[in-house]
Amino acid sequence: MEKTLSVDESFENFNSLKAEFDKFIQEDINESDTRSKLIDNVLFKILGWSESDVTREGKVDSGYFDYKVSISGFHFIIEAKKNFKEFVIPKRHKTCKVKTFLKENEDVITQIRDYAGDFGVNYGVITNGKQYVILKLYNSDGTSWKENPCLIFSGIEDVENRFVEFYEVLSKFSIINNGGFIYDLPSNINPSQTIFSKLTQKEKELIRNPLSSKITPIINNVFGEMFSSESESNEDFIEKCFVENKETKKNRDDIERLFSDVAPKLSNVIPAVNTSNIQKQITDEINQDEINSQNFTPPKPIVIIGSKGAGKSTFINHLFKYQTKANDLNNHLITYLDLRSYFDSNNQFDSELICKNILENIYDKYDDIDLHSLKVLKRIYLKEIKRNDKGIWSYDKANNEDVYQQKVSEFLTEKQKNNREHLENLSKYFIRDRRKRLIIIIDNADQFKDAVQEQVFLFAHSLAKTSLCGTVISLREGYYYKWRSAPPFDAYESNVYHITAPKYSEVLQKRLDYTLENLNVDDFEIEAQNSKGYKVKINNQAVIEFLTSLKSSVFSSDNNEIIDFLNQTTYPNIREGLRIFKLFLTSGHTKVEDYIMRERFRVEEETHSPIPFHEFIKSIGLINKHYYNSNNSAIHNLLLPNENSTDHFLNFYLLKELVKLYENEGNTNRFVSINSIYDLFTQFGYTIKTLRSAILELINISLIDTDEVLTDVDKKDIPDDLNITITLKGYYYIKELCTRFHYFDLVIQDTPIFDKDSFADIYSKFPLSNENGKRSLNGRVDCLKSFFDYLKLCEKNQSNRLKSYFGSFMEYIQPNITKDINRIEKN
Repeated sequence: MEKTLSVDESFENFNSLKAEFDKFIQEDINESDTRSKLIDNVLFKILGWSESDVTREGKVDSGYFDYKVSISGFHFIIEAKKNFKEFVIPKRHKTCKVKTFLKENEDVITQIRDYAGDFGVNYGVITNGKQYVILKLYNSDGTSWKENPCLIFSGIEDVENRFVEFYEVLSKFSIINNGGFIYDLPSNINPSQTIFSKLTQKEKELIRNPLSSKITPIINNVFGEMFSSESESNEDFIEKCFVENKETKKNRDDIERLFSDVAPKLSNVIPAVNTSNIQKQITDEINQDEINSQNFTPPKPIVIIGSKGAGKSTFINHLFKYQTKANDLNNHLITYLDLRSYFDSNNQFDSELICKNILENIYDKYDDIDLHSLKVLKRIYLKEIKRNDKGIWSYDKANNEDVYQQKVSEFLTEKQKNNREHLENLSKYFIRDRRKRLIIIIDNADQFKDAVQEQVFLFAHSLAKTSLCGTVISLREGYYYKWRSAPPFDAYESNVYHITAPKYSEVLQKRLDYTLENLNVDDFEIEAQNSKGYKVKINNQAVIEFLTSLKSSVFSSDNNEIIDFLNQTTYPNIREGLRIFKLFLTSGHTKVEDYIMRERFRVEEETHSPIPFHEFIKSIGLINKHYYNSNNSAIHNLLLPNENSTDHFLNFYLLKELVKLYENEGNTNRFVSINSIYDLFTQFGYTIKTLRSAILELINISLIDTDEVLTDVDKKDIPDDLNITITLKGYYYIKELCTRFHYFDLVIQDTPIFDKDSFADIYSKFPLSNENGKRSLNGRVDCLKSFFDYLKLCEKNQSNRLKSYFGSFMEYIQPNITKDINRIEKN
């Protein structure tokens, strides 16, 4: 591995070479000698670059350049001149604009700019071996390159006096860590304003819809987790709402197939063909286990893996709680521990306390076995008691029964104090005396950080080995794939099953059906008013009408936009999809009165959707607020500039490039090296730091995925060797959502506007919300038209090279926006 040159080592080398510099500077050496005697030493011995980073004297269309210095995602040209040819630069200034010294140094600046243009490089350094000028030669934001600031080192003495700055700007170590020249990182971005920041009542809550208090308990129960402490005993709920995954790939379209939730092709991971298939594999594996006191080989622990929210807990509970009632698992005693309830009162993993909780679960579930009885306890510790009977207890056993029984009781009491050992002995007792295997399920380890999941994994294997019990644990697939080949995990054998998420539409439909079948709210009657002022009485029947309307709308063959949104922005995280749908049901912007009226007076032949898609987006985007704030919304704002940037379009360009790669390469080659993205985008003037910030945010909001499964771990930084791809959610945003009026109607509210006049115009047209959360539709259209004018102004300032490669953002969104606005203005 290449050694990094620290600033201290660099300064020592500078001092060692300083005398040689003085000698060379006194000589009249040509450009070639300047390069070999001066600049090579500076580059390699002082600034820490290696030969592999540097290309010398290469030919381009405009001539021969001296040096091109490159790392992935960042490049700059160095033009060397004779040492006696001093540049005309301000002596007592660290910086100045290019235009200030352009006239006196026009030949060398024109020359290096031509070289940079041939290469698609934005930065250059001109030097004569003693003076150094670092300058940006091309911009991507439409501003004049002559206005760019340059960084000046006016001589060797100036370099020595400002050595730390010299190192921080030009060294390989600094450029890698800063993502470019640190002097060029914007220190004062143009001031911006947002509509949201100017609103006086921006955090005001909207009054929830009148049915909210009546239906929220139902919604929380039915649209929450299927298995919880409250609902785990509801067999009817489990039976009717559990969705078996019966996927058949031939019936799935290209997009769905590409982004499907499939297991990686690893020999030790068993993929789910469908729910019945994988349940049968697990039950057969358990039932084929030979249970007798002579078999000291425990079954391999079963590890259930799957993506976040894919239904691992639902699968485990359905198999081990519901299916076992049909005697699918013979000769096994099953106990279940939800790790979340354990961590409610414990901040760290304690195996002794875990074992105590497991024992309590066994005692409660199998109370009929009398595991606390003296008779059973003596059977559990039969071997030790017999040994003591022949040894230390033999006299009392023969001569003093009371004392003997006291000693036995004390012995059994002491044994039960060690929960881990007692659980192990209890498990062996089940095998020896009852021909039953204990199966311990530890669920929801995947809800915790990797350190806890690691401990659960090791605990499950250790417990299986020492107690001969079966263990079942659930892990997030990202953690498992990350660990599987590393010590100590590679030392353990497991049977690993990958759980595929069911279709979201089936999950939602079963939940709605169940709600309608089991609706049981107290008699009530509320008088409410819809958006047109008509009064409507809302009672028990109204709840049924609302949910029926909702169901017919969501699953209408003519309108599947809501299902498409939920499928494509949350799959395979079914839990997240249900959460988003629950937001809609309880949002203050979900106008229950309107939907009930539409359902009551809908002509039977009408096929229109009672719940328009734009109203759904508004409900989940605003929740119970009057105004949009991307920090707490389910709708993401792609126009937010990234770190040290005023560019509204970078996220669009990144996603569009990844979509293009996916559409060209298909599923097999859809991942691309992040370094190739850096290389492409830095050609257009973006710094690595800005790109890294943008990509990290897109990963965090699940619009981009990685081959390192960073969606499953804490995402604080990006490895340099990462591969990335578009997600189904990112594909949906770029192809559909960010081309629609209802999307921009939200994101306009917290998008920073960097032009004062534009902001004044936009803000003056922004219609405020009334008490019911309504804003003038005509005003919203007028406001968005001004906003689009501002975006056109921003796009006009983008470089022609950038727009030529990625295309125009405004032209891309225009067709759907125009359709939406025309539809609004006709009504």
